[in-house]
Amino acid sequence: MSICILIVDDDRLVVEKLAKGIGWERIGIESVLTANNVRQAMKILEEAPVDILLSDIEMPQGSGLELLEWVRGRDLPVECVFLSSYAYFAYAQKAINLKSSNYLLKPVSNSEMEEVLAALVKDIRGRRQVLEKEDRKEKRHLFWKTYLLQETWNGAWLERARQEGIYNPERRVCLHLLRIFPGVEQKTRDVTLNHFIVRNVTEEFFEREESAGRLEAVVRRCDSEWFLIFEAGGMGEAVSAYRQCLERTLSMRICIYIGRDCPEAELHERRKYLEWIEQEAVPGDDGLVRESEWVKKDVKALTAPWKEWEQEMVDADTVREVEKKVLAFIRRLWEDHQVTVSVLERFRKEMMQMIYRYFDRQDLLIARVFDGREFDGYYEKSVMTLPDMEAFIRYIWDKAAGLCRLDNRQENVVERMKRYIEDHLKEDLSRKTLAGMVFLSEDYISKLFMSTTGTSIPSYVASCRMQKAQEYLRHSGMAVSRIAMEVGYSNFSYFSKTFRDYTGCTPGEYRSRIQKNGGG
Repeated sequence: MSICILIVDDDRLVVEKLAKGIGWERIGIESVLTANNVRQAMKILEEAPVDILLSDIEMPQGSGLELLEWVRGRDLPVECVFLSSYAYFAYAQKAINLKSSNYLLKPVSNSEMEEVLAALVKDIRGRRQVLEKEDRKEKRHLFWKTYLLQETWNGAWLERARQEGIYNPERRVCLHLLRIFPGVEQKTRDVTLNHFIVRNVTEEFFEREESAGRLEAVVRRCDSEWFLIFEAGGMGEAVSAYRQCLERTLSMRICIYIGRDCPEAELHERRKYLEWIEQEAVPGDDGLVRESEWVKKDVKALTAPWKEWEQEMVDADTVREVEKKVLAFIRRLWEDHQVTVSVLERFRKEMMQMIYRYFDRQDLLIARVFDGREFDGYYEKSVMTLPDMEAFIRYIWDKAAGLCRLDNRQENVVERMKRYIEDHLKEDLSRKTLAGMVFLSEDYISKLFMSTTGTSIPSYVASCRMQKAQEYLRHSGMAVSRIAMEVGYSNFSYFSKTFRDYTGCTPGEYRSRIQKNGGG
């Protein structure tokens, strides 16, 4: 990390005095170059790695300010100290604009010069250390990315990494696999943004967390998974706090598969084993799966009493009791260490067969009850974690329990929807809200409402709201803006437009006509 200085002054005696009079080695400068004019200085700067420029300002063949401007135009990483006989404000201002480090007036004692240059050397070395650290960090990140994600590598590549100190086959490290699970209704965030968040939150957390291990790299495996490499010991006791921190930031469920320590030379094989665990292991409530606690399970062929539960569900009063039994069964499997992804897949298949039979006995098509996209979201996630399976069970039984309480003849469903609309004009009356109220799918209630009434749900809602608005305008003194809010419109302009389209006049004009005609 040698430091080189270039002294530029047209006075050869000044240059010679500085070159011989300063204790260069004492202040950390190993190489001293000299020039007597700007042209010589430019030639040296083009050929040698100069770190500090110590220059006079006024010289016959070009000024030191022009020299620094030339340096800045080429983005040379050079610090500059001006040494001048003139205390002109314009010189000092230009020097500041060109980011000069210091501006000294002649004569300057050797001790004063040494103090200024020593501080500059310390600053340069500090910045170099930061840059070298960042460069090494990035090199290690690129190494881990190649080492973990590629199936084969050139032996010479590994040897070069070893010689550069990036790879040490005997050094022990720890590999973790992090996975994110977006919620059923969450929109997919840009994967690049997800990676930015995961990498930055992870680096910042483990940089400040004293009880955690030292993070080596964060490597994206795919859009929803990352490898985290640590020194031996892994995340330490901070793993739960880290997972919760990342969950809060992403607003998504996070699961971490925690590997064992191993030499760097074995890390590629450990990666394969961790991926296998991810395919089989089902995270529980804490979102953690530890390799040290995971063994290939000899899972018993346990079958739930589906026929018994199906018979119990025929009685509407026991539907929720069956839900409790199903949840207790899957929780008991978990506590007995009998839950794997394949076990959950089989459980889900058998459960849905029972539900299909149950709805068939209720003379209901499954498509009438569940919205395709929402159902698919719960269904796909149900085998990922234990909480996801429990959420899927509750989703299914919420629908079943709601349907048991209702008379689902088509005309009665439509009548309930109409009454609900008329009684809740001020509230949200979206398809989703209405479908939830009658425990049927959005597509089904839309088709049913249209076939029964001859009008769409949005048109019926708008008509009811406009009729109610007319009633308020005829029989109350409420402001029009308040009436808009009372019938469910937060946007006054949109309310006025809708009212005009419906009646042929604005709310104000309608009220004026009613008052003119005696309030009738």
